[in-house]
Amino acid sequence: MLGTKGLFSRLIAQYGYAALSGLMLILIQPPVSLYPLAFAALVPLMRGIDKDNLRRSFLRGFITGIIAWLGTIYWVVVAMNQYGGIIVPLSILILVLFVLYLSLYTGIFTFACAYLEKVTSAPSYLIAAPVWVILEYSRGIVMTGFPWSYLGHSQFGFLHLIQVASVTGTLFISFMIVAANSIICTIWARKKVPVVFTVVIAAIFASSLVYGFVRLQHRDEGKLKAAIVQGNIGQDIKWDESFKMMTVSKYYRLSFGLAQGTDIIIWPETAIPFLLGREPAAYRYVQAVPVMLGSRLLFGTVGMLSTGNLLNTVLYIDRDGNTAGIYNKVHLVPFGEYTPIVSYFPFLAKLTAIGADFRPGDGHRPIETDVGKIGVLICFEGIFPYITNDTVRQGAEVLVNLTNDAWYNRTSAPYQHFAFYVFRAIETDRYVLRAANTGISSIIDPRGRIEGKTPIFTEEVLRGTYALKNTETFYVRHGDYFVIICVGFLVLVVVAGLVRKRVVQDSPGPGAKRTRQ
Repeated sequence: MLGTKGLFSRLIAQYGYAALSGLMLILIQPPVSLYPLAFAALVPLMRGIDKDNLRRSFLRGFITGIIAWLGTIYWVVVAMNQYGGIIVPLSILILVLFVLYLSLYTGIFTFACAYLEKVTSAPSYLIAAPVWVILEYSRGIVMTGFPWSYLGHSQFGFLHLIQVASVTGTLFISFMIVAANSIICTIWARKKVPVVFTVVIAAIFASSLVYGFVRLQHRDEGKLKAAIVQGNIGQDIKWDESFKMMTVSKYYRLSFGLAQGTDIIIWPETAIPFLLGREPAAYRYVQAVPVMLGSRLLFGTVGMLSTGNLLNTVLYIDRDGNTAGIYNKVHLVPFGEYTPIVSYFPFLAKLTAIGADFRPGDGHRPIETDVGKIGVLICFEGIFPYITNDTVRQGAEVLVNLTNDAWYNRTSAPYQHFAFYVFRAIETDRYVLRAANTGISSIIDPRGRIEGKTPIFTEEVLRGTYALKNTETFYVRHGDYFVIICVGFLVLVVVAGLVRKRVVQDSPGPGAKRTRQ
């Protein structure tokens, strides 16, 4: 018993701070959203970075990651088991494997900080922020990418600070947070932080806040009227043949009841969950909506290629009932809409409601309409900044996200997913209209102000206005250039550190005698 207590005490001593950081990283993200805590959440972890023990440094970061990600994406089990048809043990295994993968990034963070401090003698407060940015960026692109719950996303409600994302992108917000954590950690360790470094970071925060204050003085006047219909169709019946016409009827009823007198009506992703080409009667039913209401209709459905493969499709029907625009989802969800290894493991096809045979569309071109060039983002396409940037560069004047978050049930996922679109609005200087099957549907203005939103799991029609914009922000034009700056900075730090070490090694010691020539 004493041995067990002793082991437990040693584990707490070695990894307790890491666990504390993991817990705080959960609390700063939606739905809890204790966003001020973000500026200290990494302090306990960074306190444990040890340049003389790289293995322990990695393990501390890895443990932080495991706790943080288990508390952040636990909803993977819900999606896999309740709606994907995967048994609980296998769903848990998928979650564990995913968490272990994501935790590598925090492990690499602490390892890299310790290693770079060891080989270059550069203090961790100088290298931590750029290392974190590079790793977050990598997580967003490796293996199709998972840019979910960046550190900067915790600040989605701090509008004055995050306006700078229109210039730098969201990764810069993460940079500022880690830099603040670094200063606090160094002070806690009773080490000196150079005044110059502190002043530079303080100036970055101050200039970002001033920029945000100035930018928030402007408000776009929305003159176009939108009605976003939230049908609240349960995932367990969404694809059931006996409920499909009931689904159409519900959207029909909500639209005629509360969407009249608007310029455009928006239904969510796969609001019409069958192939309209094979259901002409249902298609005529849908086409009648904008004609009878004198509006336009944008809605999600399922398309099919000549090969028989499916498409996650959005159709636009004009006021005359004509199908005047189409967009097919480009960035599909791995193991959700397609399974790369399904030919080897056929049972994995059960992870999707219809089967793992969706195919991507051919580009992010906006749909041209008489109420603006509409940049469509289906499901989680909007969590990728490069997709929204590309869509805007191709002419999108307003962004519309159609999603079905019923997969996640009443977990934290719908709240986390919603928060990302505040950043997409700011980064691109565009209105974001969001239609979610079970919520959160919303209208977000180009400064990230939430002009209207719905609760989850309710039938709603959210009405509001939006404006068309054709500007391009610095971030839209140049993308994630800040990552390149971080890489360049680290290269300079490494080179300078190695040169300094070489000079010290080659210098004669204090007791060395000089030779007369």
